[in-house]
Amino acid sequence: MTQHNLDSYEETYDSFDWNDIYGEADWDAPERLNIAHEVCDRHADGDDNVALRYVGTDGNSETLTFAELAEQSNRFANVLESLGIDRGDRVFSYMPRVPEHYVALIGALKRGAVWGSVNERFGPDGIAYRLDDCDAKLVVTTAENEDTVERALDDAPSVETVVVLGTDDDHGEHREGDERHDDVDFDRAMADASDEYQAAKTGGEDDALLYYTSGTTGLAKGVLHKHRWVAGVAATQRFAVDLQSDDLYWSTADLGWLTGPINTLGAWFWGTTLFTYEGEFDPETWADLLDEYPISVLFSVPTAYRMLRANEEVLAGVDVDLRHALSIGEPLSAGVIDWAEDQLGVTVYDTYGQTETGNMVVNNYPTMELRPGSMGKPLPGVTSDIVDPETGEPLGPNETGEIAHRGDFPCFFAEYWNKPEQTAACFENDWYLSGDLAQKDEDGYFWFEGRADDVILSSGYRIGPFEVESSLGEHPAVAEAAVVPKPDPERGNIVKAYVVLAEGESASDDLADDIKQHVRNELSAHEYPREVEFVSELPKTVTGKIRRTELRDQTDDPTA
Repeated sequence: MTQHNLDSYEETYDSFDWNDIYGEADWDAPERLNIAHEVCDRHADGDDNVALRYVGTDGNSETLTFAELAEQSNRFANVLESLGIDRGDRVFSYMPRVPEHYVALIGALKRGAVWGSVNERFGPDGIAYRLDDCDAKLVVTTAENEDTVERALDDAPSVETVVVLGTDDDHGEHREGDERHDDVDFDRAMADASDEYQAAKTGGEDDALLYYTSGTTGLAKGVLHKHRWVAGVAATQRFAVDLQSDDLYWSTADLGWLTGPINTLGAWFWGTTLFTYEGEFDPETWADLLDEYPISVLFSVPTAYRMLRANEEVLAGVDVDLRHALSIGEPLSAGVIDWAEDQLGVTVYDTYGQTETGNMVVNNYPTMELRPGSMGKPLPGVTSDIVDPETGEPLGPNETGEIAHRGDFPCFFAEYWNKPEQTAACFENDWYLSGDLAQKDEDGYFWFEGRADDVILSSGYRIGPFEVESSLGEHPAVAEAAVVPKPDPERGNIVKAYVVLAEGESASDDLADDIKQHVRNELSAHEYPREVEFVSELPKTVTGKIRRTELRDQTDDPTA
């Protein structure tokens, strides 16, 4: 394919106007804008316009057209109305990637409710904190997850109703909850509801989504987004994801994290067909899916690409139809990018964003020169720079500072839920400070260095973990690696590496020395890890990011 949505990055960035995206909407955006209408109802003409192709863990598959999605989400919006959910009420989900999850998302937005979700890896405490913090009124879940949700509700008294999918009870009987709330059977309620509904007449400044940060550096914060958010995610799907009308787009993200709605609703804004698999990552299963389905665009996380690389034998004989692939979460090393070009036939493009930016706002683009290891350049319509976090003043090329954005683009967050002081604290000199460190080269490419609290100070040098980890990952014996500071009386800190070995490799002092020398040769004498510890796995967040805080705590322990 030679035709792309972004012909020239520089020309598009210089001339871009958000009205170009709003102009694609059916309603008079941004004054009149409802996400659900724009990503679903306006594509519902005809029976052959497919919104979702779903594969379950049991191997069963299902296809949902936009017309069917519109009808089913209408039913769910009516269910919500019958249960007393009003405009602005918070509706949360705790579900796997099943079609009903997507139906509930669209239906809640049609009703004018504020949608949020909690990833299934969270237990009762994590669920309860989020539901209680925002006074959620209703939760949608599955029979398998119901007990977990019930335990969470001990500390979330605002929840009045739990809608349960897949219950074993007789669907003809109304399910009574305990004294705190009613249990409602999803299938029965949907069957009884009308399939006609007029989406709420919301505008761009009305509340739409409430997603919580991962909480790895403190209590999770609720990040509020407005209906205008959809314009921002639509821009990324057009320019960075480069979606075409005939694509089958597999975004492996879960709806429990904002990346899920970003890629789902951003794709559906353009009427693109989404592919989803219910289960979690498994190399062999993913290889089978890539072989069986004509997936043309893949969006996943670095861990998945690294693990496919470590288990590349599963790709033998697989017929891959990919024309484009992307990654988010942590930067990919040049070695992983080279491997994907050889084994998957595509270049994997790095993207960068946060829950607060609502979207991937620094990206690599198919028609822009790729510099492996770089985050790329800001999305058209977004002003980003590297600034001094103390003053908010932009820094020069190749100076380390904090990634910062002007908060004037549609998908930028409105506030932290009920936390005005923490919202205000994110800004300096009218720049939103991300907490992520990077440099910008002479040509405007951003280069990620790590979270501000991940930087290692050793003998007066500031060492970003990513470059060291990338070098470690290029050693043939290393499957994954993470580096953290270890206190040292002479240097203040040394770089310590935790290494997961590739299959068939055995830990030894000689191998540790070889790995150290490999990094020293590739980088410098002050950056290489002076200590290597072999481990069976690295601690990760529920989104697959390495939990360096946990490794730091372990390393600071004098008994470690």
